Amino acid sequence: MMQLPSIGKPATNALKSNGYTTLEQVRTLDKATLLKMHGVGPKAITILEKALAEHNWTFQDSSLNKTMLESDFEVICSLNCDNAPKRRLIRDYLIALASGNQQFINSILADSFRLIIPGRNTLNGKEMFIRTILKEQKEIRTLHIQSILTHGKEGSTHGIITTKTGNIIYFSAIIRFVSNQKEAPISEVTAFMIQ
Repeated sequence: MMQLPSIGKPATNALKSNGYTTLEQVRTLDKATLLKMHGVGPKAITILEKALAEHNWTFQDSSLNKTMLESDFEVICSLNCDNAPKRRLIRDYLIALASGNQQFINSILADSFRLIIPGRNTLNGKEMFIRTILKEQKEIRTLHIQSILTHGKEGSTHGIITTKTGNIIYFSAIIRFVSNQKEAPISEVTAFMIQ
């Protein structure tokens, strides 16, 4: 693993607080995402770009993130090999969930959708889920999706949410789709959260 170059304390702290501690991790980001991090400026990006070039690496192409839903908070996510529709769907589901985009959530969930949160009640049905989630909506500063994996009709993801009040929520979810088809709706999510 390659250490981060000397980019200044504010930029280093911004990267580390978002889980980026190595040059290999930084190369999964695009410049626009980096510039959204408080403390990372053009000078730090130039230094990082030079360090990446020494290993024949570059930042991620920012056009890969163009399909993401609009949000009023920072979204940090890499979709290396952006050729998996279910990975995009999980990413966009998380963004829609965090931003309260009821219309998008409604469009990607099966009517018989179930949310399972171990230790709490299971929410059965898409309508019940949407009503409950909108009631529990938090104002978010950053949604950092650290990984998304998919295979067949299953997927998983984990990451970190930072609220506008500074609270940090670690999340992980196991996702099941109705079928193996590319655009299959989500039928079940088992979610784990640590605050």
